[in-house]
Amino acid sequence: MANTSTTHEKLNRRCVDLFQNPDVQLHCWHPRMFWETRMKENPAPEELTTPKVDLRELEVLLAETAHVPSQCAEELNQEAPGRVDLIRHMVHRGEMPYLHRPH
Repeated sequence: MANTSTTHEKLNRRCVDLFQNPDVQLHCWHPRMFWETRMKENPAPEELTTPKVDLRELEVLLAETAHVPSQCAEELNQEAPGRVDLIRHMVHRGEMPYLHRPH
């Protein structure tokens, strides 16, 4: 169980790091779109610990926006074929895809 928790924490940390990427910041997305922020206007990165969305989908979205390879795309595509392509397509169109709630 700790391994799953550790994996979740590492993936969340990657998403938080990607969220800080200058290319992602250009979109002016507020962290509350993706994490629970307790309505805090400017939460610190270390406060972003409770995701509102599937972290794998968020990682794909943020990685595509940051122009870096995704670490979750293959796993997500195996579970939901075509989902990664849809997220990427929407990013390239300048649209925000609907991200699923966490499992």
